[in-house]
This record gives sequence, C-alpha cells and structure tokens, in this order.
Amino acid sequence: MNARALRHIGTTAAAALTIVAASPVTQAAPFCVQTQAIPPQCIFVDANSCNERATQMGGTCTVNPSEVHVSAGLGHYCLLTSSLASACIYADRSTCELEAQHQHGVCIDAPNRPESPTADPYRDIRPSMAGG
Repeated sequence: MNARALRHIGTTAAAALTIVAASPVTQAAPFCVQTQAIPPQCIFVDANSCNERATQMGGTCTVNPSEVHVSAGLGHYCLLTSSLASACIYADRSTCELEAQHQHGVCIDAPNRPESPTADPYRDIRPSMAGG
C-alpha cells in the first residue's frame, strides 16, 4: 500500500471513531443502586455486583423498571436473579433476602402486591347454615 492509501484509511478510521464517540449511546442496565441521597444508578447488569455496591454505599439494589418487567405472583416479595428470572413467592422480606443471598440475586417488592385476604364475613354463621 502506498502512503496515500494508508492516510485515507487512517482518516476514515478516525472519522468513524469520532462518530461512535459522539453518538449518544446509552444502555440502561437492569439493576440499580439507590440511596436516600442519590437517585437510582442503573449501571449494573449483575445482581451480585449491584448488591455489593449497594452495601458499600449504604443503599439498596433495585431493578430498573424501564428494563425489567416482573410479573406478579403469590407473594409480597420477588427474587430476581442476574438472568432476570423472577419468583414472586415470598411472604416476608427476610426469607426473600436470604434466598437472594444464596442465589446471588436481589429481593424486590412484588409489583401489584397481593393483599392478605379479608376475613370471611360468613365464618360465624356457616355452621348453622349447614342444616340439620
């Protein structure tokens, strides 16, 4: 190759790098660190890394609602792993947190959390309705 061809390749490569660097490419990550002092920093693709950073900052690891859509389940809390598999089966946060540590995931509030069922208003009169 002659000097002119090399100069053209170099100029083309430099122009391409400038375009890539100037492009507003923003990739949102599924996991966010949040504290009371700062807004969510959604830069984590791994739940375990998010949890470690949240612990260092005195915050919590949450999910990025624009990236992760968790389906409601039976429980009040959901375990979400780095593979974005979720299990919304936990009635209390402590059990969910324990399993999240075991699976290197994160425990989050369930979307559309189911409420505890109300008391049966007919429970006191049902036995008498059974007839004799």
